[in-house]
Amino acid sequence: MESELIKNEVLNILKNFDSFCRNNDIKYVLAYGTLIGAIRHKGFIPWDDDIDVVLLADDYNKLRKLTASNPFLDDKNRYKICFPGDDDYCFPYVKVIDTKYVVHVRNVADKYNIGLFIDVFKADNWPNNKINEFYQLQKGKFLRRINEICLRGNIEDNRYRILDILLKPVDLLFKCLGITSEKICVIMDNIASNNKPSNYVGCISEGTGWANEKFERSMYTDTVMVPFEDGMYPAPTAYDRYLRTFYGDYMKLPDPRDRVGHQHEIIQIKE
Repeated sequence: MESELIKNEVLNILKNFDSFCRNNDIKYVLAYGTLIGAIRHKGFIPWDDDIDVVLLADDYNKLRKLTASNPFLDDKNRYKICFPGDDDYCFPYVKVIDTKYVVHVRNVADKYNIGLFIDVFKADNWPNNKINEFYQLQKGKFLRRINEICLRGNIEDNRYRILDILLKPVDLLFKCLGITSEKICVIMDNIASNNKPSNYVGCISEGTGWANEKFERSMYTDTVMVPFEDGMYPAPTAYDRYLRTFYGDYMKLPDPRDRVGHQHEIIQIKE
């Protein structure tokens, strides 16, 4: 599938998500590489088709409640929102998918294949001390590794073939204990759900283990509209500080060898 077509379809997912959020007073911001693209390129990073957004836990919970009975964001039932714990869904964060397509990903079991997507991350209340911070970040990293064991399949990379064989006894153990990717993702999603209200928030549940995810709550509440392709979307007013925290001099183009995007393996169009 051609890169430009993928970008157009992914952009349509964002447009539908944005429309749903506007209609239901749900606040979010462009984040990570998508925000770099918006600021540096006024749209997608040329070699990538990724879209990431972040919302606060209250808006996340509101989004979940509003889509509990109907997960589709549009009247034609094309754009579907997936939450951790949904059947045959193996991610500890939300994705909005285009159900017209099926994307096959290397080293992931077929039952977890989903459509083209955008990622929706949750910024939880940040732990109130360094001990809790360390524990929650490390717990997320550990569970992420467990999840990688649960979701694997269709092993294509040679470096994983031997590891896949060695993990067969672990698969049996997990099966006996009832450990599944869906259950792991629910645990990850709730890692920080009981944290006390705080002026600081961050994306903890996806299991990256990055302490620099911690920002003042105002990072996600004080917003400015920025251009992205043919539309305007919310971004943190302090986007420069946000991006420099993660990427340093984000306005400098990376080495050509590092300009690598999602590289979708196979995309099928559903009849």
